[in-house]
Amino acid sequence: MQSPVYYALVNPNLSILMNMCFIFQRITIPEIMKDEWFKKNYKPPVFYEKEDADLDDVQALFKDSEEYRVTEKKEEQQPTAMNAFELISMSRGLKLDNLFDVEQGFKRETRFTSKCPANEIISKIVKAAKPLGFDIHKKNYKMRLENVKAGRKGNLNVATEIFQVAPSLHMVEVRKAKGDTLEFHMFCKNLSSSLEDVVWKTEEDMQETK
Repeated sequence: MQSPVYYALVNPNLSILMNMCFIFQRITIPEIMKDEWFKKNYKPPVFYEKEDADLDDVQALFKDSEEYRVTEKKEEQQPTAMNAFELISMSRGLKLDNLFDVEQGFKRETRFTSKCPANEIISKIVKAAKPLGFDIHKKNYKMRLENVKAGRKGNLNVATEIFQVAPSLHMVEVRKAKGDTLEFHMFCKNLSSSLEDVVWKTEEDMQETK
């Protein structure tokens, strides 16, 4: 193996570069990378950023991969079943007062029930969200709604999921995945107005609205 001195004698540019490494004020890494001899046949490394899977794993549901597409085909095309015990303390109507807690301020989620078919519920939510500036990402009976316009805390992301309580009854969960909670509350207010014909109201609910 030849010594570095040999290569320095053969290549004048390398000799200059090596001399700069031994002086008191040594050459810096950025300066080395700018050197003509160093750049010859040099291929900079490519770094890949790790995919962000925050938003309470909402975005992970829509990951575009071969494994995801294969798994999706095997999934049953029905909303996730919900038993009666999971319905305890859940409101039947989409009430705005359920979004506010005296101690915690505005809540990050709300629920409502509907006797409409699941596909019709999805269609109604999409129809209500698009005019408000939301992009819609669907995966079976789960949706991620992303506001294209950034708010006080970035783009508001809303996750929705439809659960089947009975063949003719569905529970819809609407929760904030990212963004400002007050903006989420305003979104639910607009959504409530657009889904009046979808939300199931009991006789008790009807009496409260009179």
